Amino acid sequence: MADTGFNILINNRSGTVLNMGQPAIESAIEASGIAVAELCFCEPDDMAQTLMRFAKSDAPLLIGGGDGTIREMAAALVGKKKAFGVLPFGTMNLMAKDLNLNSLQAALTAYAEGHDIQDVDAGFVNGELFLCCASIGTMPQASVFREENRTRYNFLLIPRLFLFVVDHLDKNKRQRIRLQIDGARLKFRAAAVVISNNRFAETTSWTESNFKRESLQGGELAIYASTTKSRWSHLRLLLRLMVGNWLKDPDMSEQVGKRMSLNTHRKKELVSIDGEVAELMTPLVFTIKPHHIQMLVPQPKAAEAV
Repeated sequence: MADTGFNILINNRSGTVLNMGQPAIESAIEASGIAVAELCFCEPDDMAQTLMRFAKSDAPLLIGGGDGTIREMAAALVGKKKAFGVLPFGTMNLMAKDLNLNSLQAALTAYAEGHDIQDVDAGFVNGELFLCCASIGTMPQASVFREENRTRYNFLLIPRLFLFVVDHLDKNKRQRIRLQIDGARLKFRAAAVVISNNRFAETTSWTESNFKRESLQGGELAIYASTTKSRWSHLRLLLRLMVGNWLKDPDMSEQVGKRMSLNTHRKKELVSIDGEVAELMTPLVFTIKPHHIQMLVPQPKAAEAV
C-alpha cells in the first residue's frame, strides 16, 4: 500500500470523461478504496502546469488519459525524477493494457493494492518521444478521418471507419518504402507501417490482447509492414487486427533493430505517434532509449487479481 494518497491528474477532454461524466468517475475512484491526496480534472491546456506542481510533490502520481495524453505527460516528466502510473481514459489505452490494466476500475484497484517503480524504454521518431508505437500510411490517415467525423452520426462512425481503412489499404498498397535498420538496407511496398517501442507479443488465442508487447524494457525497436495486395487480404488483416493473431498474417512482416531510418517519395509524412497525428520531415529516424521513463507499475499480484 502507498504510504500517502495519490495525486490523480485527469484529462477532462478524454473519451472516458466525456462518456461517463466527472461525477461518475469521482464515484468510481471513491468506490475503489484508493487513497487520494488530490484529484484534478484539467483541460488539456492546463495539464502541463498542474503536472509540474504534482512533480514536486512526494505523493505518487497517476495520470488519466489516452495514449496521446500519457505520451505528452511522460515527455514533460523526463529528467524530473518523478514516476507516474496510468489510468485508461482513451480509445486504445495501449500502455495501460501493457500493464494489465484493462479498465478504469481494474487500474484503480491494482494501484490501491500496491505498486513498484520501473524504468521503461522510450522510442523516438525525429526526436518526438513515443511510449507505444508510431505509424505511417493508412493508420494516421484513419486517425484523421476519425477525428474529423467523430461528432457526425456517431452510430455510423465505426462501419464508415472500417470501410475507409479497407479503401486506403488498397490505395496505399503500392507505397514505396526505403528502410535502413542498423545499417542494413531494405526496399519494399506497404500500405501501412508501424514501428513499435519493443516487439508485440504473439497471441495464442483469439481472445487475448492483440497489441500487448513482450516487454517494456527490451531495448529494441520492431517494425511491422502490411503488404496486403487485394481486398480480400485487406479484410483478412483487419479481422486479425480486431480479434488477434495479426502477427501470423501471411502479409505481415517484422524486423527488429536499435536504429531505423525510413524514407518514402514524400518530403513530409503524416505520422501517428501514440495515436496523435503529426506531419514530420522525411527521412523518419527512429531510435530507442532504454530505461528512460519512470513508471508506477502495479505489483503482479495486484494486477492479476483484477
